[in-house]
Amino acid sequence: MCFLVRFKKEGKIYTQRFYATDEKSLYAKLQKDKVFVLEILPKVSLLEAIIILIPPKTKELMSAFYQLKLGLRAKMPLLSVLENTILQVHNPLLKLKFKKVLFGLQKGKTLPLCFLEAGFEEFICSMIEIGHKSGRLIEVLEFIILGLKNRQKNEKVLKKILFYPLFVSVVMVLVFLGITIFVLPQFESLFLDFQSDLPLVSKSLLFMRTLVVEWGIGIVFGICLISLIGVWLYRHSIFLQEILSKIALSLPFLGRVIYHYAMSQFLLSFYWLYRSKIPLEQVLKISSKGIENTYLRLRVEDIYGYILKGVGIAESFEKSGIWDRLTLGLIHSAKDEEGFLEALEVILDLHKEELQTRSEALMASLEPLMIVFLGLLVLWLALGIFLPLWELPLKMKAF
Repeated sequence: MCFLVRFKKEGKIYTQRFYATDEKSLYAKLQKDKVFVLEILPKVSLLEAIIILIPPKTKELMSAFYQLKLGLRAKMPLLSVLENTILQVHNPLLKLKFKKVLFGLQKGKTLPLCFLEAGFEEFICSMIEIGHKSGRLIEVLEFIILGLKNRQKNEKVLKKILFYPLFVSVVMVLVFLGITIFVLPQFESLFLDFQSDLPLVSKSLLFMRTLVVEWGIGIVFGICLISLIGVWLYRHSIFLQEILSKIALSLPFLGRVIYHYAMSQFLLSFYWLYRSKIPLEQVLKISSKGIENTYLRLRVEDIYGYILKGVGIAESFEKSGIWDRLTLGLIHSAKDEEGFLEALEVILDLHKEELQTRSEALMASLEPLMIVFLGLLVLWLALGIFLPLWELPLKMKAF
């Protein structure tokens, strides 16, 4: 691990990089060399800066927290557990994050602060803070693993939905480029020899070829530039995030998948935290962080605002305007805390089932839709190729 060390030697202050397995061994080495250490900070090397661009998979993150939980359950010291976890983690970015946690603990910082400074997501940091304050760290780690399992399951559903249209789209683009770049120009030169014009369909394909060959690099550059500007604006504008996320929810079929995906993530956290007797403000604050859709997250955050105004929990959920009638009916039917927890459990199961059902419906609708698009493309390409062939004998006679 690379460290940036500020030290005093012979009356002068220096800053230099050193490599060591951990801070303690580096500090001992410098003390042995009679170096007066002022500060030791972890430093990311150039190689690490490149390889940490690879984000860890949910499975890798889940495995790391499994190791933490098992080590703490075996009553091992936290520092030893972290050291063992670092040795078993393979993803460079995740390994670096846990190294930063270990380094922070060695500096005397609290565990929640170490996770926050290491760059872990807000939901995990908030859960670690709860476990640290309540002394229920192992139980919190179990819930983090449960949340990651649920996320992994939902990610598989979304990947399954996106794979087919993306695959078909790539095939369509490759076929289109192959025909327009390598096949159609031969017909264009042939018809020019006969002083004839190509059919309109063929001309449209040649026009697309001109765009690709002569302006392709500029178009790709323009799309990339617009995308980067769009991403920057999206990240820095809550208003834009809210508008686009609301539009995403209104998309046919896909919108309901996004909705049930977000709500299943929220309800799982809300149910577990509320059952664990965590204050309602913290429950809503932490649970909302797991919602990626900005519009839904803001509406969930509004719930506690209504509660502060003296509105009941059921009425606050209703005022947020994002829940269906069945969910609201179950919440209103709960007359006590035990009934409310039971209602939350039922609602969570219903949203999981709806996510599965809506995903299957979306897949069933995407397949014929992509077949139609693929058929239209094939028809366009076929007409562009065969129409000149059909007219070729007539042109030869006229010639």
